[in-house]
Amino acid sequence: MINKKSILAMTVCTLMMVSANTLAALPSGNSDNDINTNPGNDAGTQGTGGVVHFTGKITDASCNVSADTAGQTVELGTWAASYFATQKETTRTPFHISVEGCPDSVKSVAVLFDGTKDATDNALLGLNSAVDSDGNTATGVAVKLYESDRNTQIKIGDISKRVDLAEGEDSKTLDFYANYNATADTVTTGEADADANFLMVYN
Repeated sequence: MINKKSILAMTVCTLMMVSANTLAALPSGNSDNDINTNPGNDAGTQGTGGVVHFTGKITDASCNVSADTAGQTVELGTWAASYFATQKETTRTPFHISVEGCPDSVKSVAVLFDGTKDATDNALLGLNSAVDSDGNTATGVAVKLYESDRNTQIKIGDISKRVDLAEGEDSKTLDFYANYNATADTVTTGEADADANFLMVYN
């Protein structure tokens, strides 16, 4: 789970000093021992420095994903390949991810969806290698994810919209939608399964 940041401040200073007496003591005529006290254009110009500030905080334990949504299966339905000849997408199917036992330090929750991206459209979730009874995996189609408004797409690898927790609230249900999306002019028949991993993101 992504809920920890660290605080780090770094300051680096370098100081080089060569005394005039040391230079005078060096033997002359030996190029191996000569020190060029004026490197000129042969060396980079040293400019002013600064400080990079990294900020964050360490919180207590994060929320727990409810057992019934941690490993759920979402049925997207059975569709004829010919359907995609006139329609690019199927109807959207709702699904939910719930968290509970959130500490007071958690003010909002979101979800990072990840998984195998479709080879044609990397914003979509690609199908896995599951096959139907005839040994076929569907082609030319992938899975598309949406926010709770049913219209805003969630790209694979992106974080969903944050949902706030009210004061004293320790659980929340996040609503999403998914459907099949054609990625080619021709869609072939077969099993059309996909797996999305997810991580909860807190703030």
